[in-house]
Amino acid sequence: MLISGLGLIVGFPLLFLICLLGLFDTGSPFFCQKRVGKDLKPFILWKFRTTHPNAASVATHLANVAEVTRLGGFLRKTKLDELPQLCNVLKGDMSLVGPRPNLYNQFELIEERTNLGIYNVRPGITGLDQVSHM
Repeated sequence: MLISGLGLIVGFPLLFLICLLGLFDTGSPFFCQKRVGKDLKPFILWKFRTTHPNAASVATHLANVAEVTRLGGFLRKTKLDELPQLCNVLKGDMSLVGPRPNLYNQFELIEERTNLGIYNVRPGITGLDQVSHM
């Protein structure tokens, strides 16, 4: 939690800039979505908005590319859209490294992850695989 707090303090100018750009881009810089957390408990995941406000709330890889804004494409490519999740870490809903949180409508994935014990740990901003291949 200390690292996430420091990240929010140090990254504040960048977070503020992205918020301002997001206001001009879509009218609302943040996107909140209910995700599956530790012990299958729901939590609200925060991200910077990368699609138009009326876009369907689906997993990123299923999103309609036409609904992604120009700023959103940049944020996705650079992973800056994930920065607000530092607030989720600070709150205790997530950790920095862990399994990526999934949506509640991904029933097969939830069943598979339950069987593997994935929900015994907090979800992470980034996965172990991404950190291992740096």
